[in-house]
Amino acid sequence: MSGSVMVPIFLGFAVGLGVFLISFYVLKKKALKATHLTLIASMVVLASTIVIGSWEGMGIGIVSFGMMLSCILLYIFSFTLFKAK
Repeated sequence: MSGSVMVPIFLGFAVGLGVFLISFYVLKKKALKATHLTLIASMVVLASTIVIGSWEGMGIGIVSFGMMLSCILLYIFSFTLFKAK
């Protein structure tokens, strides 16, 4: 039971990575703008937890935490890999 909270965090991480990849290819490989869109998406999901409330909102909040983690890693990735060129 100790790993049960890791499943929604990983789900949020995967959703954040998916949002980044889709926006990365739609924006014609502009990594910083795609990362900004990922941050905006995670903030929208976090704001929806306040509106929903209760236990469902708490679960969505954990998913948004995973999206925030992916966003932080993607910012590091985009600054180190794409700004070096």
